[in-house]
Amino acid sequence: MGREIRRVPSNWEHPKKKTYNFIKQREEESYQPLHDRSYIEAIAEWIDEHELWVKGEHPDQKDGKGKDYEYYAQWVGNPPDIEYYRPNWKPEEMEWYQMYETVSEGTPVSPPFATKAELVEYLVENGDFCDQHRGHGGWERKNAEQFVEREFAVSMIVNTGTGEIKMARDGV
Repeated sequence: MGREIRRVPSNWEHPKKKTYNFIKQREEESYQPLHDRSYIEAIAEWIDEHELWVKGEHPDQKDGKGKDYEYYAQWVGNPPDIEYYRPNWKPEEMEWYQMYETVSEGTPVSPPFATKAELVEYLVENGDFCDQHRGHGGWERKNAEQFVEREFAVSMIVNTGTGEIKMARDGV
C-alpha cells in the first residue's frame, strides 16, 4: 500500500462516481478506483489464462493449486470489470504526471501536472489530497523530491503474522 506516480494524458480528469454515505445520510461524489492498465490489456490477459485453463495447460493446474476447480473463473474470479480500468491510452498520450494512492485499485491524490517539477512544488505547498483533508499542509521539499524521483512510496506495512501495522510516518 502506498503512493505512486502514474502517467496520464494532459489535463486528465479522473472519473467520479456517486456513492451513498450512510454516516452523513446523503449521496456523495468520489473518485472511481482504476487499475493502472487498460481494460483491453486486462481482459486479453484473463482470456489467455482462461484458454490455458480450458486446455489443461495453466501453470496453476500443473502444480496442483487449481486442481479442484473446473473453470478458470472459479479459481481467479470473474473477468475484469471495465469500470475499474483506465482508458486504452497510447503511450505518447501519457505525458503528464499524477499521484495516486494504491490502497484501492487507485484514486488520485493530486491534480495532474505537465512536469515532475510542478508536482514537487504542489506537494511542497499543499501536500496530497489526504494531507489537505486532514489539515497537515505541505511536504518537506526533500521528501517531495525523493518521492517524485522514485515514483513510488510505501505508506503502510502489515505483518500478517503478528497483526502489527507500521505507517510510513513511523519510519517504515
